[in-house]
Order: sequence, then structure tokens, then C-alpha cells
Amino acid sequence: MSMYRIGQLARAVGVSVDTVRYYEREGLLAPRARSAGGYRLFDDGDLGRLRFIRQAKALGFTLDDGIFPSPDQCKT
Repeated sequence: MSMYRIGQLARAVGVSVDTVRYYEREGLLAPRARSAGGYRLFDDGDLGRLRFIRQAKALGFTLDDGIFPSPDQCKT
């Protein structure tokens, strides 16, 4: 499993770091861990989740539509 710092995650999906932080504040993403230096660490599941959010928004869905479950609901 790959781990991504916030900037790496943002670049992989084509969004800004501020966008990732916004989704984190809204409860749509949650870092899986923190590095020894305190960096947020996200995993492949978070990468897929962020891609899903972007695709849904491109189709016209909004955060108010309620189609985005919390990260806790997505953990396996």
C-alpha cells in the first residue's frame, strides 16, 4: 500500500492542497496517519476516494447531495 503526503495526493488527482484540506474539514477525507515530521499521510483508498469526489463533482453532484459517506463509513 502506498502512502501519500497531502501534496502528492493533490498532484495525483489534479487538485490543490487547499482542496484536499477543504475536503478534510468537511469530513470527506481523513489522513490515515501522520509521519514522524507531522505530515498528513493518505493511502490508496484516499486516492480513489478523492478521484471519486472529483468525478462526481464533474457530473454535477454537490457536497449537499449527500452521496459522499464519511471516511469512517468506507473503512474495511
